Amino acid sequence: MVAMARNLVPFSAMARNLKKKKRIPKTHKASKKGKGTSKTTQQDAKVLSKENDWGETKNLTVDILNSPGLVGEFESGDSVPPLEVNFDTEADVSGGAVVDMRKHLDNEPSGIVSKDDKKLTKRAKKKLKEKRELEIRAAEQKRLEGGQAPDSVDGYEQLVRASPNSSFVWIKYMAFLLSIADVEKARAVAERALQTINFREEEEKLNVWVALFNLENVYGIPPNEAVLKVFQRALQYCDPKKVHLALLGMYERTEQQEMADQLLKAMTKKFKTSAKVWLRNLQNLLKQGSDAAEMVLNRALVSLPRHKHIKFISRAAVLEFKIGSAERAQLLFEGVLRNYPKRTDLWSVYLDQEICRGDASVIRSLFERVTCLDLPPKKMKFLFKKYLDYEISQGEESRIEYVKIKAMEFVNNKLG
Repeated sequence: MVAMARNLVPFSAMARNLKKKKRIPKTHKASKKGKGTSKTTQQDAKVLSKENDWGETKNLTVDILNSPGLVGEFESGDSVPPLEVNFDTEADVSGGAVVDMRKHLDNEPSGIVSKDDKKLTKRAKKKLKEKRELEIRAAEQKRLEGGQAPDSVDGYEQLVRASPNSSFVWIKYMAFLLSIADVEKARAVAERALQTINFREEEEKLNVWVALFNLENVYGIPPNEAVLKVFQRALQYCDPKKVHLALLGMYERTEQQEMADQLLKAMTKKFKTSAKVWLRNLQNLLKQGSDAAEMVLNRALVSLPRHKHIKFISRAAVLEFKIGSAERAQLLFEGVLRNYPKRTDLWSVYLDQEICRGDASVIRSLFERVTCLDLPPKKMKFLFKKYLDYEISQGEESRIEYVKIKAMEFVNNKLG
């Protein structure tokens, strides 16, 4: 009996283990704070969701992908492009009626705003601000130039308070003070303008600096030193090249040739890679009739980057046509067109300059050369139209018909 009892012990233990395995595990109680659920409950919910909703989800996915009106048909591996929504009007999916999307957006919570909407809003605000500034500036200019300018300091103070970033108003204020011989107050107004105008308005600030150049050039003691002091200050706050060019313009307007020559010499060393600076130097020499123009041209081509050569040569040739030698200008254009014969922009500038000179034989020979080139139809259309406009301006019917026939021959050759 004892042996049998010993043998029954393991079987009873096995039974107890089986009962434990068959027990359904109880769900864990929620936390004391009432947040969260047990892991078993979450797993059961996921399983139920998969079992109950999988068929519907799968069918919905198939319907969406097979809908040609929404995303079109896609093969395996293709990426679905983003859905584009027009926020002005959009077709209602259910009934095809037009729905104003702004109403839906207004009903959305304030926190749900896309970045694109914010960008559009900022852009619209910026455009509106610029439009208002232009309107205010136009009204101020009309008022000041139309005989309605203030005749007192208080009137100008109101104007500068209304438009603190307008250099036009500040400069008019300075001119009014100079007209009543109050030079010191005009200087003080210029300093106020430099401190008041927003630092982003670089052009407006530069205009005030130029006004100070002009003021010191007339009322400074001595003028040259006073101008140079203002010039050194302006270099600290504005683009150095623009400041140099502004001072050069003042010297040229007031015919201070010696100061202009000294400044240009310094500028060609400081800004040796600027085509604009070399062109101003060349222009200055051509106005004086100096023989150093050709030497400066060669120096500029050595100093300038290669990608600026065509622009510099073409503009130098235009300067030669206007205030220099037409023969040198023709040599410059011929040289650059020899290397770049398909640049219709260069041909156009060359023709315009020759048309201004008025030598019909030279103009027609240029047109004949350029219309015989093998260029794309779009460029040839531009050149033939320019040729025809010139002949129409001359009024010779035979020449007009000749250009039309020449253009038709080019079209027939291209089509044939």
